[in-house]
Amino acid sequence: MYSVVLLIAIGVWHSNNTPAVADISEPVAESMRKLSKEIFAAYESRDTTALKKFYAKQPEALFFWERKMKYTWQDLDITIDALVSAAAKLELTTSEFRSGGSGDTGWFAATFHIERVTPEGKKSSSDGRWTVIAEKRDGRWLIVHEHTSFPVPKP
Repeated sequence: MYSVVLLIAIGVWHSNNTPAVADISEPVAESMRKLSKEIFAAYESRDTTALKKFYAKQPEALFFWERKMKYTWQDLDITIDALVSAAAKLELTTSEFRSGGSGDTGWFAATFHIERVTPEGKKSSSDGRWTVIAEKRDGRWLIVHEHTSFPVPKP
């Protein structure tokens, strides 16, 4: 009995005064949820430098965005600048969200709604789908594949 109390007392003292010995990482699914929120925040603040830091800038990268069958990193770099400069304001919200993965690979898929205001004040909105595959490299999650699409507008 005394040894159990002593172990508990040492554990409480140890956890309050020194760093934990075992580093319990958060689940990959939660890391993906955080990543998606950070990406949305960068879009909403219209920060292209921050947005581009989320991507693995590898030569063989392949991204699928709306209106073009495929994008290389170089295409995506230009498209991010054009997309953000065409909006004075962006608001993004997700409705459905799923995420998962293990080790250094994670993914998420979401449906989203976007409200845009152009520099001229024109407002528009649409709904879309977004899927990301990310890898943890040098302690950071980077997008290695992405697919966004928008349903055909209803007549």
